[in-house]
Amino acid sequence: MMRWILILSLAAALMAPSRATQTPSEGLQVSLSSALVKLGEPVGIVIRVEGDRRVRFGPLPTVSGLSFSKVTRSGRQQSVSYDARGRPVVEQRTTFEVRVQPTSVGKYSIPPLAIELDGQSVQAPDQAMTLEVVKDIEASQLLLFERAEVPGQVYEGQPYTLELRFGWDVTRKLADAELQLPWWERQEGVIEVTSEVSQTGTYEIPIRPGRRAAAIEKLPPVEREGRRFDVYRLRRRFVATRPGTVEFGRSLFKFSELVGRGGVFSRGASRDYYAPVEPFKIEVLPVPEEGRPLEWSGAVGEIEAARSVPRRDIDLGDAIELEVRWFGEGNLEFFDPPDLSRLRAFDQFRVLGVEDRKSPDERVVTYDLVPLDAAVDEVPGVPLSVFDTGSGRFAAISTEPLEIRVTPTAGAGEDPFGPAVEAEAPLVMRDILSRPATGRDGAGPGGLLGLGALAAAVLGWAALRSAVRRRGDPAGIRARQRRGALGLLRRELQGARSPQEVSASLDRFLSRRSGRPPEFWIGRSSLTGAGATEVSAELEQRFEALRRDLDRALFGGEGEAPAQPTSVLDFAQVAVKEGL
Repeated sequence: MMRWILILSLAAALMAPSRATQTPSEGLQVSLSSALVKLGEPVGIVIRVEGDRRVRFGPLPTVSGLSFSKVTRSGRQQSVSYDARGRPVVEQRTTFEVRVQPTSVGKYSIPPLAIELDGQSVQAPDQAMTLEVVKDIEASQLLLFERAEVPGQVYEGQPYTLELRFGWDVTRKLADAELQLPWWERQEGVIEVTSEVSQTGTYEIPIRPGRRAAAIEKLPPVEREGRRFDVYRLRRRFVATRPGTVEFGRSLFKFSELVGRGGVFSRGASRDYYAPVEPFKIEVLPVPEEGRPLEWSGAVGEIEAARSVPRRDIDLGDAIELEVRWFGEGNLEFFDPPDLSRLRAFDQFRVLGVEDRKSPDERVVTYDLVPLDAAVDEVPGVPLSVFDTGSGRFAAISTEPLEIRVTPTAGAGEDPFGPAVEAEAPLVMRDILSRPATGRDGAGPGGLLGLGALAAAVLGWAALRSAVRRRGDPAGIRARQRRGALGLLRRELQGARSPQEVSASLDRFLSRRSGRPPEFWIGRSSLTGAGATEVSAELEQRFEALRRDLDRALFGGEGEAPAQPTSVLDFAQVAVKEGL
């Protein structure tokens, strides 16, 4: 019996397919999805693996002019058939794909891929793959895609506008359209500011990667070379927050034309066209240290100033609403407006309040000023130190002085903020003995001791006043904000759910500790020269690394690791210990 079992087992082993005799590359196919494509048309490397095999991929090749995505599994198929004897045969196929993005027309040679199958290394295919990319001639005739002129260089803090215009021949029927903008969500060192609202209405277009929707504006039709085009535009406005290079990769406009009739539940056949805008970049220059005024508060651009008041004839004690408006091409939302209470020209006024309104087009600050004397006959000009990007120098712009008339009222000469404290009644030198009094115990402080105590009290008061002036009132609002900054940050980070919220919490913490507004700290990667106390080089490096991690989480896309609130809190605790 045992003999027959051994004979049957040997026969089965001989009849079964043997993996030992299978070559490593058997059942492996690697090829391009298309060897000839139009510029912008999708193309990829397709890898098919037969059978249930362990697959690993080595580093992808580097080819100038081509970019490769990560290897992704695009499908898995399994089928069952029966052989001549009726036995089931299971067949399995797994498909992987690598997306290829050409940057220009031409012929490209792609080397074989390094693949590991069941622990054995192979190169597939046997020869290099040839990809030819040609220009879409029809697209250049049927589509319009261009960018408005942008500056080749800007200064840190200077805003700039990126505008893309696109459209198609009005005789073509639109099936679908999208913009492929690789830089859309992956720019470091910039923040986007709100653009003006279109007066003609807005539409939406998908943006790849991610197929997010963006607002676009319809423009009047244009005619070019005898063709009439429907035209739209996409506008984004940015502010560069640090020196360096801002790169814009190659952009594509994809237009799908409807060429066949559809049914009740189908759209019909379509044909795709692609129009490119070639890559470009903007150099961001640092604002120079040389010639920088002490009063400069971050204003950058070509800015103008104007002022107005609702009335110029007031009674002593009334307030003047001085409205100052800054406008032009500049970072109008991000600089600190002048503090009139710190300007010597406004010594004859008391500043009761300040209202600050920001928008991309203008900055409007309203000061409530009260003249302290009826002799005041004008409101001085309000100065602002600006780094002029046109000349590359710092300049002072100012509003014109404003003539006013202050009329004394009943009780003129009194402080308009309340009656003065009445003086104490004079000491009457009457019935005072010219000789010292005597008693049973003549104990008591002598005259010199009393004078010494009085002098010590005066000196102590002067020292306390000097300390308060130097360090600030420990019971004041500013000091309380500094002391409570770490606790508020801890509570905010507990509720933070996104990198944007974590970064905003850090900016608010720095604002409370330094006295600068949160907008001042947005995107800033250095503590030096930001109005804070001197910090150690170690803390400076720690802050720079923290900001870099936050930027990667904000602008790095879905593949980047999220920002960790614990790292922000650790930095804040060290900063407080150093006295930031």
